[in-house]
Amino acid sequence: MGKKGGGRVRMKQVGGGAKMPANPLADLAVPSEDMIHLPPKPDSNAGFLIWPMGETFTMTYKGFSAVYPNYLDSDKTVKLGRRIAAKDAVSEPTIQDIHEALISLDIRHVIQPHKGYSRDASSRWDNPGRVMVDLEGAVEIGILDMCSNGEFDLNDDIPEMGDGGDDHADKENKEGGRGKKQLLRQLARIILDLPNRQKRLEAKNKMLEEEKLQVANAEKVATKTKTGGGSSGGAGNRKKKGKKKK
Repeated sequence: MGKKGGGRVRMKQVGGGAKMPANPLADLAVPSEDMIHLPPKPDSNAGFLIWPMGETFTMTYKGFSAVYPNYLDSDKTVKLGRRIAAKDAVSEPTIQDIHEALISLDIRHVIQPHKGYSRDASSRWDNPGRVMVDLEGAVEIGILDMCSNGEFDLNDDIPEMGDGGDDHADKENKEGGRGKKQLLRQLARIILDLPNRQKRLEAKNKMLEEEKLQVANAEKVATKTKTGGGSSGGAGNRKKKGKKKK
């Protein structure tokens, strides 16, 4: 009981005075050895592969120009990053395809596999990565030309590639401009016939066909089970008709 004193009530604690644990859920915590430890986030600016490999520790690629797979992808719209006409582009190019095409042209480049195109969020999962290309080196070996103002063809404000856009691209080709867009067209033509790309697409198509077949078989089994169960249940519920015994 409490004692009154000076208008205040003093409560007396009864019991052993056991202390409460600091964390009541401590016993439910997962031990550190059983926890799932995720790998650290990779540096998105790190170069995974440098070509030629002899320049792995000496190449400086800060001044290189970025080429994302979206730039060459005929399945993408201009808003999602396509930089050339759809008829000049190629379906589903990857950074590996761009890498092999650049090797065939003997152009220095760096693959950054952890980058994603900012306008297309799905590319970070479906088709990640980008390639940093040495355009100045391509000019030196005669593959590219600079524009009349001494700059590369880096203008992103291209029109929607409908009929008018394709005419614009054809006109640009006839004028002989060999800037970055011309390089993208050349890469797309090379990528189209790459053996590794053909094997990858064949394997993908085969996997899709197998998935379709599995889905069709599962639907057939489900239909048979449903039909068979209904008929047997109905037969069991119906009474057999026969002659009455006298």
